[in-house]
Amino acid sequence: MTIFTTKKNEWSQNALDTDDLKKQVCRPINNKNWNELVADISCKLDLTPGLNSILDVGCGNALLLSQLTPKIENYYGTDYADSMISQAKHQISNGQFSVGEAAELNFTDKQFDRVLSYSIFHYFPDESYINKAIDEFIRVTKPGGIILIGDLLDKQFEQTIKDASDLEYEKQLPYIMRYSEWTFCDLNKVKAQLEKNNKVTKVEILKQPKNFQLSHYRKDLKIWL
Repeated sequence: MTIFTTKKNEWSQNALDTDDLKKQVCRPINNKNWNELVADISCKLDLTPGLNSILDVGCGNALLLSQLTPKIENYYGTDYADSMISQAKHQISNGQFSVGEAAELNFTDKQFDRVLSYSIFHYFPDESYINKAIDEFIRVTKPGGIILIGDLLDKQFEQTIKDASDLEYEKQLPYIMRYSEWTFCDLNKVKAQLEKNNKVTKVEILKQPKNFQLSHYRKDLKIWL
């Protein structure tokens, strides 16, 4: 069994181990911080009344997707953990959810007004997978649409963070909670590559609000098509 498969199984088990929807997706934060997170993402996605469709890649149990405002007509989500998709279907009963991988989306070209992918890239196996996933996001987004990739771990902090990790203690944790297993992203490199893509009109690396936990090394990437 690969580490990638192990992580997928751990996420599926997370959805079965607790009824707390925030804990299922490893967001056991208070309501005030949760509401600030939802508001920050909604703002960065430029959600305006009348948008037809949004896709959440790595949607988990769809708790985040269900609380974005203003509301959008059609909600789609995909996640590689089948138990999470089962939860998502309960969370947004009229949404369309399916099991799938970020680097091989089962959607048509230019299908969505907005694409969101929040706090999943550090579970990806490597840089190649990251690039394939972003290419897929661009493929399924309409011209004039927006992609928000959130909670990316800034590669310039990778060594400091991993050096501070207790590897013996990590052995007691699930793989999805082991810092040493996380994939960091060279944000400037990704931005430079995207700026060469003729489908992309603008790219910005966005800071998270200072009061967000660990915001000093977690950034968001906004892509306009």
